[in-house]
Amino acid sequence: MNRLKGTDFVSRTASPEGTEELLRELLQCLSSSTVVPGSVQSTVCDRVLRACVQRLAEPGCGLTHTDAVLALAEAACRGFVTAATAPPSPLYLEKILYYLLKNAAARGHRSACRRAAELLHAQLCAHQQSHAPSADFSAVVHSSFCSAVGRRGVAGGPPAGPALPAAAGGRGGGLCCPWSRPSSPRRPPGRRCWPPLSPKPTTLHPRLALAGSRGILTSLREGAARPPSLPQALCFLELALEQCRQLCQSGCHGEAEAVVRDARGFVGGSEAFGEALALLEAGVQLSRALAPNGGSAGPALAQAAAALGGAAKASGRFLRVLAEGCQFITASLHQRARSSQQQPMPRDNVLQLCAFVRGHCRVLGLLLRVAPPDGVKQRLVLKQLLYHSLQLFTSVACDTFRSSQVAGWSGQERLTLGCQDTVMQMLEALEGLPQREQAKYLDITASCTFKLAYVFYSQNLHKEASSVSELFCQRLKQIDAFRFPEIPPEKLHRCFRLQVESYQKLGLLESALASCVQWLTSLRGRVGELLAEPIGLWARVKMDSVKQGAEDLRLRTLKEELSAHHLDADTLVAVLFAELKAYKSIRADTGQERYNVLCDLLEICSEDSGRLHERAACLVELAQVLCYHNYAQQTDCSALDSVHEALRLLDSVPRSAENREQLLDDRAQALLWLYICTLESKLEEGIAREQRVKALGQKSLEDFEPNDLNYESRLQEDAFLNSGISFNLLTELAQSKSLDDALALWKQLLASRAVPAVRSVEQTTASLRVTAALYRLMDKPLQAMESYLLVRALCSALGDNLGTAGALCQVTKLLLQLECPSLCQLFLEEAESCLQRTDGGSDSYLLLQQTCLVLRSQLYCASHRIKDGTALLLEVLRIPALQKTAKVWYMLQAQVLQLTATYLSLPPSHLSQKFRQYIFTQGWKTPETALSEAHRLLRGIVLLLMGSNVLGSHKSAADIRFIDCGDNVLQKWQVLADLLGCSEHLVVLLSGVEVMCKAKAFCLEAIKLAVKLQAVRWCASFLVLKAQLELQQSELELSHWNLQQALFLLESGTEFEADEKQRAPLKILPRKGKPEGRKQRDEGSELPGEDEGFLKGPALEFVAMVSGLEKADDLSSSPQLKPKRKRRLAFLAHPAACPCCLCSDLTLSSLCLRWLLCCARGELAAGSAAEGLGLIQATLQRCGTVGPRFTVLLQDKLGSGHEAPALRLLDDLVATGYAALALHSLDWSLSCKARAQGSVASPARKPRGKKKQQAKSTDTDDAFALGDSDSKVPPIVVRPAAVPCTPCQKPSCPLAKTYTRGAAMSLRPRAPFTVFSEASPPLSKSQLLKAPKACGKTRSRLPVTFSDDSDTEGLKSVLSPIAGKAPIAGCKTPKSEQHPAPAGDAQLGAPRRRSGQARRAPSWKGDEERELLCAIEEKEKVEEQVNVSLELLQASEDEAQGGIQRRLEGADMELEGLRQEVGGEVLARQRLGNASLLDTACGLLKSAFSCISHCPPAQLYSQLCQLLALATGDQDPITTAYLLAESVSVTTRHQLLSIIHKKLHKEKKAAADVAEQLQGLTLQIRMLLHTIHTTCHLTELQDLFSFSPTGVEPQECTSFSEQLQQIPAGVTVCVLTLVSIQPTSVGDTLLLTRLERGSAPITVRIPTAHTKTPLSSVLSDFDSIQKEQKDANGYTEKRAWWLCRFELDQRMKNLIETLEMQVLGCWKAALLPAAQDPLLAEEAARLCAQLQQCGWWGKDPTLLKVLLNAAALLSPADVQALAVGLCPAQPSRARLLLQEALDKQKNSTAGPGGSVILVLDKHLQKLPWESMACLRDLPVTRLPSLRFLLSYTLTQRQTNSVLCRGIDPSRTFYVLNPQNNLSSTEECFRSWFESEPGWRGVTGSVPSQEQMQAALLEHDLYIYAGHGAGARLLDGQTISQLQCRAVALLFGCSSAALAVRGSLEGTGIVLKYIMAGCPLVLGNLWDVTDRDIDRYAEALLRAWLGAPRPGAPLLHYMAEARRAPRLQHLIGAAPVAYGLPVALQ
Repeated sequence: MNRLKGTDFVSRTASPEGTEELLRELLQCLSSSTVVPGSVQSTVCDRVLRACVQRLAEPGCGLTHTDAVLALAEAACRGFVTAATAPPSPLYLEKILYYLLKNAAARGHRSACRRAAELLHAQLCAHQQSHAPSADFSAVVHSSFCSAVGRRGVAGGPPAGPALPAAAGGRGGGLCCPWSRPSSPRRPPGRRCWPPLSPKPTTLHPRLALAGSRGILTSLREGAARPPSLPQALCFLELALEQCRQLCQSGCHGEAEAVVRDARGFVGGSEAFGEALALLEAGVQLSRALAPNGGSAGPALAQAAAALGGAAKASGRFLRVLAEGCQFITASLHQRARSSQQQPMPRDNVLQLCAFVRGHCRVLGLLLRVAPPDGVKQRLVLKQLLYHSLQLFTSVACDTFRSSQVAGWSGQERLTLGCQDTVMQMLEALEGLPQREQAKYLDITASCTFKLAYVFYSQNLHKEASSVSELFCQRLKQIDAFRFPEIPPEKLHRCFRLQVESYQKLGLLESALASCVQWLTSLRGRVGELLAEPIGLWARVKMDSVKQGAEDLRLRTLKEELSAHHLDADTLVAVLFAELKAYKSIRADTGQERYNVLCDLLEICSEDSGRLHERAACLVELAQVLCYHNYAQQTDCSALDSVHEALRLLDSVPRSAENREQLLDDRAQALLWLYICTLESKLEEGIAREQRVKALGQKSLEDFEPNDLNYESRLQEDAFLNSGISFNLLTELAQSKSLDDALALWKQLLASRAVPAVRSVEQTTASLRVTAALYRLMDKPLQAMESYLLVRALCSALGDNLGTAGALCQVTKLLLQLECPSLCQLFLEEAESCLQRTDGGSDSYLLLQQTCLVLRSQLYCASHRIKDGTALLLEVLRIPALQKTAKVWYMLQAQVLQLTATYLSLPPSHLSQKFRQYIFTQGWKTPETALSEAHRLLRGIVLLLMGSNVLGSHKSAADIRFIDCGDNVLQKWQVLADLLGCSEHLVVLLSGVEVMCKAKAFCLEAIKLAVKLQAVRWCASFLVLKAQLELQQSELELSHWNLQQALFLLESGTEFEADEKQRAPLKILPRKGKPEGRKQRDEGSELPGEDEGFLKGPALEFVAMVSGLEKADDLSSSPQLKPKRKRRLAFLAHPAACPCCLCSDLTLSSLCLRWLLCCARGELAAGSAAEGLGLIQATLQRCGTVGPRFTVLLQDKLGSGHEAPALRLLDDLVATGYAALALHSLDWSLSCKARAQGSVASPARKPRGKKKQQAKSTDTDDAFALGDSDSKVPPIVVRPAAVPCTPCQKPSCPLAKTYTRGAAMSLRPRAPFTVFSEASPPLSKSQLLKAPKACGKTRSRLPVTFSDDSDTEGLKSVLSPIAGKAPIAGCKTPKSEQHPAPAGDAQLGAPRRRSGQARRAPSWKGDEERELLCAIEEKEKVEEQVNVSLELLQASEDEAQGGIQRRLEGADMELEGLRQEVGGEVLARQRLGNASLLDTACGLLKSAFSCISHCPPAQLYSQLCQLLALATGDQDPITTAYLLAESVSVTTRHQLLSIIHKKLHKEKKAAADVAEQLQGLTLQIRMLLHTIHTTCHLTELQDLFSFSPTGVEPQECTSFSEQLQQIPAGVTVCVLTLVSIQPTSVGDTLLLTRLERGSAPITVRIPTAHTKTPLSSVLSDFDSIQKEQKDANGYTEKRAWWLCRFELDQRMKNLIETLEMQVLGCWKAALLPAAQDPLLAEEAARLCAQLQQCGWWGKDPTLLKVLLNAAALLSPADVQALAVGLCPAQPSRARLLLQEALDKQKNSTAGPGGSVILVLDKHLQKLPWESMACLRDLPVTRLPSLRFLLSYTLTQRQTNSVLCRGIDPSRTFYVLNPQNNLSSTEECFRSWFESEPGWRGVTGSVPSQEQMQAALLEHDLYIYAGHGAGARLLDGQTISQLQCRAVALLFGCSSAALAVRGSLEGTGIVLKYIMAGCPLVLGNLWDVTDRDIDRYAEALLRAWLGAPRPGAPLLHYMAEARRAPRLQHLIGAAPVAYGLPVALQ
């Protein structure tokens, strides 16, 4: 035995062989006679037994090995017993054998289990005989029995010990186990209670266990008495229960039922056993029902619940039996619940389950009552069983009602009660549990409560849900549930949350608030840690109460609700601050709630309380509330008072290391809100001031004007701008000091780059973002950059990658604004890396991701990587998220649109076709459309946030006010800054394309916004822009005034507000209450008092502004005294390193430089060349010092780690300055050379003529000679002239050069007349060119090439010096400064000679001079016979092919002619032998044209078109005609494209909305079809009017040829343009282009410079007539008035005749429509062949056909001129041939047919061409361009158009005398109009806007008889947005006139009607008198409407009605028609 003592028995039993060998050794030792100490033997045997237990526990032990191990164990057990030594503890061996049995049973071998059981049984029996009963013995017995039969105990758990401790015998008896000692002495002696066991372990096959159970039951039945004793009966029941369990698990439900019947027969039918057997039977039935296809479980559950009904009467023994039966049932239910394939239990069965669970809990409760007080384990197990049962019910109920409906179910009430009972059972069971177990089961209770309550909440049974959760929530405070750290607070929070939300849904808001308070008080000691959730819900409930109208709840605060709970002051302060924070986080108006909370906080944190720091924080919060809400009745302090008091308190707070950072942050917060409150107060004052100005403007009478030409500009001018600027740079510096101090404090706080210990890090971050946005609003980019860098540092310290990326994106945006791409790259890469470290998926991440892509694309654009940039932009545009409806996404959309506009502004060749196609499909065909849409988005955000008052919008946004919640404060300043920036870009773009009306409107709106915000930089910037706009319109005085306003802002030292005095401590005690209403003052607010008006001076809104058109006063008027102009900023005199704000601020320095450049351009335009050039040079010098200085400053702001950036902010400014210098230097050089040559060659030569002419006396010296005197421009005076001359009114478009070309333009004088002097010498003979040869033969006396010898316009404009200021009457000049002009100078205003002789000119070199003199002599002879020189630009396709050859043949002469036009004498002296110079010029012109053709400026585009047309000439008649057709109405096209884009956007949106709502309804289908049709029509119009991105390319000419074929049959389009080589002069060359369907275009060039009446003089005469007609209105004597008007009528008649006979001459034939005569073509072809024999080079008879068509109009002089011009070789024969053909054609009966459409340029549109004799009786209308004619052809497709069906006279609307001051007009028409059937209208009053729109949209005819065109009734902007149906007859003054301002195109309301698609608009070209125009209107309407035949054409009766007025020319010629011919039905 000693030998085995140290053996490793575990290893020796590893195999069956080793085990058997060890057994032999052990048996040998035990049988040996050697005496072995008992201790050794017992130790060895003990170790052997333990090795056997361990070996059987291993899974690899087979049956043979197990048998060997058990044999070894039996031997070791005998050895241990025979050792006769005391065991270490009681039942030591029995416990080891128990584990041996347990492991053997686990092997599943029946025999092995039997051997182990018998071995243990023997030891237990032996122990029972010799020892008294004990708890350990009972535990071992019960556990051994459970292991043998496979039971898991009462709770279904592992058999680690007795589930019921008393069940194994002992105290009280219990269930009898096989080895248990009976509790009574009635045990049969000498018999064992049990036969040998047939155990069934847990993993044993059920059949093995069943066999053992049957044997046990059989043995028990046979050995038991009749009737059996109670222990035997209870043991039988337990064994029967175990057998039923095993059978049910095996699916043998029938056998289980047999076992139940057998048990019933054994135990008898007593009531106690009957309930237990019924429960057992119910368990078997339930198991069957829960099996697949087993039926309903309801009856079984009902039976089980009934069986438990009498449990209250049962004794403790039977309670345990019932508990075991309940465990059988719950085990089945648990098994089903764990199965995922089972369907939810029917809801009726859930009620049965609820009843059963209730009974089960009752049984367990009764057991708890009888359990001993010290039985902690026993009680814990019973409560564990209770929770398991209740959890089971909860799980089944939730699973069932997840798919079943509770509402309306009959069992709803029972279910509710069951759920409530479940919660109550759980809560009651918590009592008496240890703390650890209490936390565990409280967690379970919270989960079950939430699940049960959510069953009802999810089905909107909020009352039931609240009744369940309320039970739990009420007990939590008593339990102090939040003290357990093991329970996640969220589990408890969600029960409260569900309860509160249920009350909310029920509308029980007070109960909801009470629950929040209950929740809050339940937190107890953790209130400071966990208060955010309940207080947040409290705040949301209160806001819901506001929505539901429970206003009384708004005044309640948590302080009042918690007053009964007696919280300490610190806790209460923390709670109230949390409540305040909760209100601020809600995206709603919480001003009332925050104010009430602050009242409580200020009451607690009084100055006496010692909480100064907290009080200061409260005051800052109060300032935020008072800033946006009006509590004047509750408190006397303002927002500014509150924040000042907060700053005072913060200064008095003691400093310490602990509160240092928090004090810094709180003080910075206070300073920030000091700035915001000041800014908001200024904004409020600005809005109130604007409303007062509007109210005064509405009360005051409008100045009377007879026409509407100035109405739009007067609408734009706002008196608010004159009275609203009450601030300057000093004001801004004082106001922004608080913001600068706040930034400095935050820089100090964040210097360590660690997370600061502040009150709220999130609030600090948000405040820094607001600070940056405010700096952006102030246009301080460097300070904004610093703020965002602080945000980056703070977010980096917090680990907030999204916040860091957002700040970096903002820094990148600012650097792009400063045009610093090198640094942009670094910061953008850092932002992108931050995003890569962030988890994607959130909306913020997606927003920043797209922002980075946009910025990257913008960076590529700035770096000229256009291809990469457009690819990124396309990627962004295609992302659906970009269309999200949130303010931040709208702002990103605006940024994307602005970038799109930038790309669209580039030449089209830079953009890929893919990009352009996608952009065009989105509707953004021009930069203007994209930028306008961006502006619209930003403006919409402003209106959404702040209402319309901020922008001064006319549209009322009802009750919209700013709500200071969420990110609204940040977004407010961000969007205002973005709006101002976008407005600046839009104004620059619109001014570039010369859409001045919109540009000025946007500029004025931005100025008003900047004035309200007192944003000095923005205000000055937009004033400079407005000055540039006025300069473009030649409004020099207004431009100067705007510059002076900007100068006042920048350099004024005026102090508008006194320095604030030292503020005394203010006692702030706000009282709770409701606000008064809106913070902003309404429009009806009180007007300023008399004292205020007296102190501020005169009301500037009543000071008359200088009219834009009226530039001359009466002769008797005194000159206006004007202040001395301050031309320069003092900024220029500062040193380069000056520290002043103008020099040290990047934005201000750039702004000053822009101001100087604009001022310089104004000086140049005014004729002050030296002053302007000096300003430009000074500006450029300053630019050289500004750039490097701010480069260093920017590097310092960004840190030393970055390289020196390259600022390109001033590049555009420098380029503009140098361009102005270059252009002006070029003009100055040419003018200087021309004057020098003229003065040397011909000093004081007088013009030669047949009649002696007198000239004005002029000075002898040249006043414009450049030299030392340039710096001092001499004044020009008008002295009494010896020779009278006719005063000439200056035209609206000046002849001098505008600022755009850097040339000088004279300042318009205020005198009633203007004297023009021509400083250039007259055209000399030596300058005239030889006539080019025709086909290499004789010279032509009448030029037919595209250059004309007689056109001196180009030469005059080149040689003309800088125009001086016009002389003013009454002014004198010292004689020493008077410079008489050369005697040969031409005077435009002087009478012209009537002879055709040319003027003498200086001679050149000898041979050249003689050659030229011969040419001049021939020229003079021709001019005596011909009144006009002309040129033809017409050729057929054959001529086009031969054009190059002819061009080369006459290259010398053509080039010389072109040189003369371009450069006059200077360029004429350069001799070229080929056409290379012309080719180069054409190439440059085409390149320039291609660069701007996609979005062209009107003036430049028109000029390029005309120059290209002149250069192209007859080489390509299609291209020439295309260019001339393109040169007109460019601005109108821009405006119309913008309108079409808006309409398309609206229609597409409407189509999307209709398609969404479409549900098969016919009405909706019709709406959708109408929308689709309208969209298609608008798309066609957009394509028609869009500008070509390709320039002058063949495809454009091809498209133009196709457009010519779309001209309606019988319509002749005549395009008349006045061209000049010089861009700034009007010119005297008329180009007439005739366009018809089926015919090649014909272009005729008619130079009129040297005719008797140049066209420029005709325009001057026309202006003079209009001026004198206006002056005649001041006559007081009627006779004088009539005499004057008759004289003017005669002059108008003469002017009309001059237009026809002298200007057009023979080419009036080109205006006549073609006759429908088939013989005309044959005759033209015959004549063409005859003329070719006479030397005519033409091959296409189209021109001759046109001439023959007008045979009746051509006089002999016209025929002579044509003969000389066409056939210079044989003019006599050609004249005879022409005369013969014309005479023959005169005899033809066919007259001209069809109609004529005149397309007139801005200069010619004011002339009455329709009244010429040749057109008087023809149907003639006007259109802005050919494209408008084609747009009418698209409109004619609509069946409802009056162009198709005619006009229905009964559908007429009239407006008669709306101003009620035309009594005669009303008397003439009222009774007539009111008697017409169907007519509707308004007489003597102003119609409403709705009536006016209906008149144009719903009627066929609209008649207006009043002043002007009715713009006061319906403005042009509104009209242009309509789709007009009616024909408009506007009989007011100048209703069809176009106002031409500066070099811009004409504007007028008639164009708005045309853009709106009005079929025809009749109006007057100038002002008319009422009675005469009434005669015209009456004659027209009576004749036309009373026409006897249907289809009467209106235009026919227009011609007849011209004879009705007394003044048939002054009044009768005024009406003209725009549109197409219309007729009655």
